[in-house]
Amino acid sequence: MINWQALKAHKTETPLLLLDLLVICLISFNLLWLLTDTVVMETGFGILLEQYSPQLTQGYKTDWHPHLRLYDAFFTLFLLTELGLRWLWAIHKKTYHRWFFYPFIHWYDVLACLPNLQFLRLLRLVSVFYRLHKFGIIVVGTRLVKLAQKYYAIILEEISDRIVINVLDGVQKELANNTPIAAELRDSVLIPHKAVISQWLANRISLLIKISHQKHEQELNTYIHQLTHHSIHHNPQWNSIKKRLPLVGNLIEDELHTVVASLVNDIAQQVLSDLSQQNNEALHDVADAAFETFTSSDAQLSQAIEQIIADSIEIIKRQVAVQQWKIEEQKEKVQK
Repeated sequence: MINWQALKAHKTETPLLLLDLLVICLISFNLLWLLTDTVVMETGFGILLEQYSPQLTQGYKTDWHPHLRLYDAFFTLFLLTELGLRWLWAIHKKTYHRWFFYPFIHWYDVLACLPNLQFLRLLRLVSVFYRLHKFGIIVVGTRLVKLAQKYYAIILEEISDRIVINVLDGVQKELANNTPIAAELRDSVLIPHKAVISQWLANRISLLIKISHQKHEQELNTYIHQLTHHSIHHNPQWNSIKKRLPLVGNLIEDELHTVVASLVNDIAQQVLSDLSQQNNEALHDVADAAFETFTSSDAQLSQAIEQIIADSIEIIKRQVAVQQWKIEEQKEKVQK
């Protein structure tokens, strides 16, 4: 049911809404004709129909079938013109962030104009129908709208999933053909951003040193005291001196241990404190060296990178292949 009064509430959009109504009628007729032609000309039902109603079948083959491609071409030209007008309107209204976004967002409209992809016009039919229903121009039951939305989302998900998986398959084939993608990633992506990556890496090392120092400061102090005590106590030169000082040797050793341990601990604490400072030059040198080592040409590393990319793509493909609409249906059944 069409609510013509609702057009008055959308005066600025009236021309486009009227065009939507025309598009619904034409797409419905076009899809019905294409479906009829396929059934009559290419299925067993057409053969049965020809046996039981030869006049009707022959009449279709004579009067309608020869003109299908011509009229479909005219309709495709109409869709291209309408697509161009809507694109210009979107640019004028600044609907999207960039002027060239329209054909990417409405990709099914573009693909539906290509040969053998006319079935995508069904998506266009559903989207236009939903928009007119949202504006109150086409009035139907809520249940029917929800059903249309559901199957529109299912069709859209299935088509987009197939496209994404095909693209990822192509990338995997390129990797399997020994395409030097690792070298290209190194030369075109990593090396031009060496300064930023090295800066980030140096700051991360600095932060890790600071966190580890704060967390294990007491353990470090204990370790240094134990290490200095062991080193002094087992030092041959000191043991030789201590033998010549039988009365004060142990006392001097304790004092020496305290002084040396405190000195070494202070030095270690200061070194760690300096390394934990942002923009430390020593850490920058370490980060640069690590970056150079990581980005150096190495056959095993390149092969490993390519395998990591291929495995990652496989994981993404499995996730894309998950039919989310089935999961949603199962959730709805559980909730009921």
